[in-house]
Amino acid sequence: MGKSILAVILGLVVAFALISAVQYISRLVYPLPAGVDMTNPESLKAAMADMPIGALLFVLLSYVLGSLGRGWLASRLAPKSNLVHATIVGAILLIAGIANLIMLPHPVWFWVASLAVYLPAAYFGGKLGVKPA
Repeated sequence: MGKSILAVILGLVVAFALISAVQYISRLVYPLPAGVDMTNPESLKAAMADMPIGALLFVLLSYVLGSLGRGWLASRLAPKSNLVHATIVGAILLIAGIANLIMLPHPVWFWVASLAVYLPAAYFGGKLGVKPA
């Protein structure tokens, strides 16, 4: 049981690290407009309205890589039921993604695309992480 919990927790840590790294690169390529306060929800909402498609694609890439990486790690660390662990981690990120979509305005295409990537990417990462018998 302890190894299962550790697999999920470490999977989430890796996911958020990968997501943060890709989104950091995104901000280098697509800097936020001057005056945007990252701690102010209203300021972020205004910035989201003018976000270029390329920046949103970077965010989507961060979700795919985060889900893939965490699915892989959770699967590698899980003592058994590797794909179950990967999918649990994917479901947790899906819930976090839904919360983010509700808090900040996103285009409809982004809603559809982002909700469609979490679980399949985590599952595929889990498949990659299954230890050979």
